[in-house]
Amino acid sequence: MARRWRPRVSALLGIVFIAGCQPAMTNTLTQSALASSVSQSPNVGTVAEWPLRFDHHLFGVACFDTQTCLARYDRFDFGNPEPSGPTTALPQQAYDAALTASYGPVARTTPAAQLAWRSKDGTQLQAEVDIAALFADGLIRHQLPREAIADGVSMGFTHILLEVSDRTVNVYTRTMIPTKDAQIPGNKYSFFRDDLIKVFSRTY
Repeated sequence: MARRWRPRVSALLGIVFIAGCQPAMTNTLTQSALASSVSQSPNVGTVAEWPLRFDHHLFGVACFDTQTCLARYDRFDFGNPEPSGPTTALPQQAYDAALTASYGPVARTTPAAQLAWRSKDGTQLQAEVDIAALFADGLIRHQLPREAIADGVSMGFTHILLEVSDRTVNVYTRTMIPTKDAQIPGNKYSFFRDDLIKVFSRTY
């Protein structure tokens, strides 16, 4: 559950060692409906406006190989005050599931995230991650040509994931983009791409 910043934050249980905390601020809107509700223009996030752009995003935090891990963003707490295991202890599917976001929508211009964590060896670290600056161009990062994207769908928001792994901070983005063709031949449930794309990394 989301709460305003306090010195101590309770963790939500995750998958295996997952320390991602997703405050319960989202609703049950579908992706297209949510995008339509927050976009400033009806063409934001559609192939009618190219390249694809976003106004708002969903946000999530995942912590690995830390003794404690706390993030503050949009005036809310994320993270895990308990030790978390390394990413190598997770199967790929579980790791992929950890790097999803459910808090939001948050305006792209939201002030920087503040991090305070203790690395695997016990070193106390702090960092500021300016997500607004990283995505100042408002572009949705993806790996699809324009002609491959389904017409008439709205993607006015994207997922932004902040990962703390020991001494390294990574920022990823992913967007579910409907496609004209199945991405897995013969699989009727694969008419989309949601590639995880790294946009920032720094070791402290």
